[in-house]
Amino acid sequence: MNDIKTETRTDTCPGTTTAADHCVTLVIRDQVAHITLDRPQAMNAFDRTQRERFSAAVSEADADASVRTIVITGKGRAFCAGQDQYESAQMDAAGSSARIDSYMDLYEVFRSLKKPVIARINGVAAGAGLQIALMADLRIASTQARFGMTEFKVGSAAIFGSALLRAIVGEAAMKRMVLLAEIVPAAPSLALGLVHEVVEDDALDARIAEICTTIAQWSESSVAITKSWWKAMGDEDFAKAADAARRGHAANFASGTYSAGAKKFTERKRNDG
Repeated sequence: MNDIKTETRTDTCPGTTTAADHCVTLVIRDQVAHITLDRPQAMNAFDRTQRERFSAAVSEADADASVRTIVITGKGRAFCAGQDQYESAQMDAAGSSARIDSYMDLYEVFRSLKKPVIARINGVAAGAGLQIALMADLRIASTQARFGMTEFKVGSAAIFGSALLRAIVGEAAMKRMVLLAEIVPAAPSLALGLVHEVVEDDALDARIAEICTTIAQWSESSVAITKSWWKAMGDEDFAKAADAARRGHAANFASGTYSAGAKKFTERKRNDG
């Protein structure tokens, strides 16, 4: 799973650029940057390569003067299933520490974007995948979407995800999602405030396009200044959560719980065929 084929292609359609490297695709069209996590065989779970390329893609989109809105989604039946447990099962302490650092670096890039970000949630969003969705400015979900903070199922600690959930759905709902590791369907997620809208699967792209058209009417500088203030409002909480994540995950790895959980998960998947 770590040996990911890399390819590059250019779309020759007028006004459109496409960059693809197998695990992340960026398409810019009609003032919208569409970024797709493209590892459907792994339910778009994040490994190191995908984290790095996703960070590069959102940075490229944010720097493009033609882009007014960034839309992120996943290919296939998942938005993003979280951390790649096959990668996790092979990690030593240094690798685990580097993994957390890379997530915190990605999250800092993501929350610093000046362009509005819409999460187009087409399927399951769990763990780190849910965290990315929670950091988007708008979350528009298909009726097929499902959500979970399922870290305990793989022996991980739920630190950064708890902080994000608490701010959005409140402490009671956060604790239920984390402690029960439940997968929450789209309609209850809307009731919780986890997403902004739920639409039928075949209407998802039309609704996203409508929202992007609305946002494109606003002053770019007004939007960028407002987003910068949103980031500043959350800087202290982000720093506290990032520090807690680094310390907590190091302690969890040292206990052996995380490695054992990841290996158990991958063995079960292999046995399931």
